[in-house]
Amino acid sequence: MRTRGALIAIVLAVAAATCSDSPTEPQPVCSFTIAPASQGFDADGGSGTVTVTTASGCAWSATSNVNWITITGGASGSGPGTVTYSTATNTSADARSGVLTIAGQTHTVNQTGRPAQACTYEISPASLEIRADGDTGSFTVSTASDCAWTATSQDSWVQITSGGQGTGTGTVQFSVSRNPGTPERSTTIAVADRTVSILQRGDVSQCEYRVTPVEFSPCMPEGTVTATLTTDEACPWTAEASVPWISLPGGEAGTGSTTIDVSFTSNYDAPRTGLVMVRWPTPTAGQNLRIAQAGCTYGVSQSAFSFSASAGSGTFQVVQQSIPITCGGPTQDACLWTATSNVPWITITSSMPRRGDDPVNFTVAANDGTQPRTGQIQVRDRIVTITQAGR
Repeated sequence: MRTRGALIAIVLAVAAATCSDSPTEPQPVCSFTIAPASQGFDADGGSGTVTVTTASGCAWSATSNVNWITITGGASGSGPGTVTYSTATNTSADARSGVLTIAGQTHTVNQTGRPAQACTYEISPASLEIRADGDTGSFTVSTASDCAWTATSQDSWVQITSGGQGTGTGTVQFSVSRNPGTPERSTTIAVADRTVSILQRGDVSQCEYRVTPVEFSPCMPEGTVTATLTTDEACPWTAEASVPWISLPGGEAGTGSTTIDVSFTSNYDAPRTGLVMVRWPTPTAGQNLRIAQAGCTYGVSQSAFSFSASAGSGTFQVVQQSIPITCGGPTQDACLWTATSNVPWITITSSMPRRGDDPVNFTVAANDGTQPRTGQIQVRDRIVTITQAGR
């Protein structure tokens, strides 16, 4: 009976011990799915979202295997969640792919390359002028960094010395040989679909000039005379009048053979001389055209008159002569003149202007003042003095 009692005691002790232990929670079995499995972007890039589906309490993380995909949210989580990311701009023309590993699952990111752009080119400066002795020059080619180009001279007298080809923006340098002729010459340098114009002046030191005639003796009336300048087509010249009464209606500069028209105003005063200075860039300097225009000389029959205070009148004779005398014409009346008074109380009664030898008639108003007074009548360079007494 003792043995049975002991056995019962052991069974009860084991049962008591078993009833004192707490129950153990079962661990979840984690599985993961992501959506979408892939996403595509154009070359400009963008942002994407991936949804993680799993049981509560299941931990996960997300990583990118390329540096152009950046996880911007949800790099790790527990239970259902979302991963956000961004893709950088693809500057290459080639497409590319990258992978995000999310909760052990793969999300593929595909990005297109940048579409090929048509290359455009700009040239600065687009034209250059080179002296006749030859020189060096340069210009800049502006284009995108991946656009190739080649510079090619169209004539042997222009040589590319550096920068004959390149990619992206660059500088082209060239040399121009001496121009052996007097005419200017031109050519181009081709760069892709652009051209640079090169103009080279002629060697004007070799120009020869001849002007004829160089002496002119016109009479008093206004007019125009003409000289002929003979030279090569490309040879430059200039012309300039030395006095204001001479003008050049055909222009004051040019190249090649030409006629030089010289206009002059009327001259009924003393004879006068002016020059037209024709010049060119050679050691002989140039040639002067001399314009010696005829003029007139005048005389008066009486140079002074005296009047009482009362009103009165007077007359004097004007005589004239052209210089040279041949310009006076058959009747020697070519000189034109006008008589003018410098005071209001002397009135010229003869009509004006007059030509040749002729009288001047005038009146003198009464002097109501007590003081004498003096006035003048002028005919070209001659002065007639009128004195009137006071009352």
